[in-house]
Amino acid sequence: MRTIVPAYVVISACSAAYGQTTEFEVASVKQIETLQAGRPDLSFVGTSGKPFKIEGNRVTVNGTLHALVAAAYGVKEYQVLAAPNWADTLRYTIVAKSSGDTVPTQDQVRPMLQSLLADRFQFKLHPGAKEMAVYHLRQVKKSSLLKPAAADETFSWNLSGGAGGTLRSKATKESIVDFVQLVGVSADRPVIDKTGLTGDIDYDILISPPAGGSVDEVNRAIIYAVVDQLGLKLEPAKDTIEVLVVDRVDKPSEN
Repeated sequence: MRTIVPAYVVISACSAAYGQTTEFEVASVKQIETLQAGRPDLSFVGTSGKPFKIEGNRVTVNGTLHALVAAAYGVKEYQVLAAPNWADTLRYTIVAKSSGDTVPTQDQVRPMLQSLLADRFQFKLHPGAKEMAVYHLRQVKKSSLLKPAAADETFSWNLSGGAGGTLRSKATKESIVDFVQLVGVSADRPVIDKTGLTGDIDYDILISPPAGGSVDEVNRAIIYAVVDQLGLKLEPAKDTIEVLVVDRVDKPSEN
């Protein structure tokens, strides 16, 4: 039997081994908005898999509870199970300060956020594993609409409206990590990167959702555009995924 060691266990063990503090010196938690049902939290776009904005010893992170837990434990949002409905609709901003003058790394901040979640959200969990229906995202052909980003580019992502109700999704210097997660927002099951692509990418697609279409129809139109125009394939599969199961969580005490 394969032994599963979730990322958060490794991070916590490393923190303890090196005597690193696992709590913020001070932290502020504020709810900033309530997302409409079906509207995804896109806080991750542009972070390149690095959710924390770190300036000196000041740390900022934004997102729903699902996003915050994923950031704290170094997992994907689909790996966090049994969270309450508000975990996907209430967005928070956390502004915190680590102790001392040393600039913390992304991995050093994770156990600090874990402690904050336990304190302010009364968050408790246990690890597990679950077989899930997933998609493997593969590149099956080259497309001129998907290419490596140039070294001198800066990140941008824009979703704009066009003639006849079309949408244009255009990005420069977006990480493949963010791109796969963005595809997963519109898919009906978790998306796992099997493209073999590394680094940052540029892409430009036109999406044609039906007039007055439902959220599901718009999402299908997005997936069709990604597959048809970027030379990609969503291959149905089943994987055993490491998961974190929420045992308890409350809406947080602010500040």
